[in-house]
Amino acid sequence: MPERRSTRLSSRLALAFVAVAVAAVALLATLTLLATNSQVSSLVATEQRSTVRTVDAALAQAYRASGSWAYADLTSAYSLAASGNAQLVVRDAAGHVVASESGSTGMMSIIMGVMHGGTYTVPPLGPPVRVAVTVHGSTVGEAIVRFPVDGLTSAQQRVRSALESTVFLGAGLASLLALVVAWFVSRRITRPLARLTDTVHSIETGHRDARVSLSSAPGEVGELAASFDRMADALHREDVLRRQLLADVAHELRTPITIVQASLEQMVDGAEPVTTDRLASLGDEVLRLGRLVHDLETLAAAEAAGLNLIKAPVNVASVAADIADLLGPAFAAADVDLQLRLHDATVFGDGARIGQIVTNLLTNALKFSPEHSHVTLSVEASDGLARLEVADEGPGVSPEEMPRLFDRFWRGTAGRRTSGSGIGLAVVAGLVAAHGGRIDVSSEPGQGARFTVLIPLR
Repeated sequence: MPERRSTRLSSRLALAFVAVAVAAVALLATLTLLATNSQVSSLVATEQRSTVRTVDAALAQAYRASGSWAYADLTSAYSLAASGNAQLVVRDAAGHVVASESGSTGMMSIIMGVMHGGTYTVPPLGPPVRVAVTVHGSTVGEAIVRFPVDGLTSAQQRVRSALESTVFLGAGLASLLALVVAWFVSRRITRPLARLTDTVHSIETGHRDARVSLSSAPGEVGELAASFDRMADALHREDVLRRQLLADVAHELRTPITIVQASLEQMVDGAEPVTTDRLASLGDEVLRLGRLVHDLETLAAAEAAGLNLIKAPVNVASVAADIADLLGPAFAAADVDLQLRLHDATVFGDGARIGQIVTNLLTNALKFSPEHSHVTLSVEASDGLARLEVADEGPGVSPEEMPRLFDRFWRGTAGRRTSGSGIGLAVVAGLVAAHGGRIDVSSEPGQGARFTVLIPLR
């Protein structure tokens, strides 16, 4: 089915190209013929006027030489008329015919027959052109010249016929060339589309590694193929992350559930006594399950944050101060000094979501901060942006791991040594983007990390 669709598209493109080319060639041929006919008509009219003048001069010369029409030698005048493919009739001053084609001399047929090497047939003639024959200022007669209807000599007719044949032959060859080029171009355009369609069907049927791989495709088609491959790569990564998520969630859930289930069964069976310590241990496992569920809920909320934000004027410094108060005991228990440098910076956003941003950045910094180290939380307004920074003195992030820092369910080398689901920074990135801002990271291994959130002010 995809191949048939592609074939039909290829045929339609080829026909469209050919139609445009044929129309252009036909227009050019028509304009050429019209221009040629106009030029030929103008040339014929000029030659006819010249013939009439030379015939008139020849008749006047013949009359002066003989002194009358009776003894005038009209051969020269008839030769000139014949050379112009015209018929000549001469009348005297009284209007009597001196000589004509239908007369006894048959001069026209004789001359034209000699010129054409055989019998000459007079073509249909046009209206007569009358011109007075004047000698010494007196009108001695009249020349009546009639030219063929088409006005062309045999040589001119051959030239025009050759020109018309050339135009039509050129039009035919141009149309054939247009067909070949149109077929080539249409195939070049539709082949990547057919490849793209086949790749889509391959991915649809489960071949996730199928790619178009047509970087040489022309123009926008090549860009479409490259964009599709990038999309397929992104979907593949999402699929891998989703599978990894299922494995991680199953692993994270299996241990606390197994512990809770085993402990409860032992206490129910009487194998273990119900003590405060045992109940506290079960409570810790339940809290661990709760944190995992909360992380998953937070990620889902971050993905929909662009649609669910409840925006209002929010002072980022006030939100950061409240979160710092809430997390103060945790920093104190870990013997990590939390330093605050807060200046007013009001944005138009969701206060609860901004609180999540601060919470996740601070808990992430606390997780990787060694004892007796410092974490700095600062807020200020600068260049039309609210600038929120969290800097720690932890192990930092390696350049190799930096590009994946905000990937969902991904944890770096240092992160694998701590608890967590690996979605905290992904949530931060989603919430910052939902507020129309961006997040930057600067870090060197062993020198800590600095996270900078920039959100437009009101």
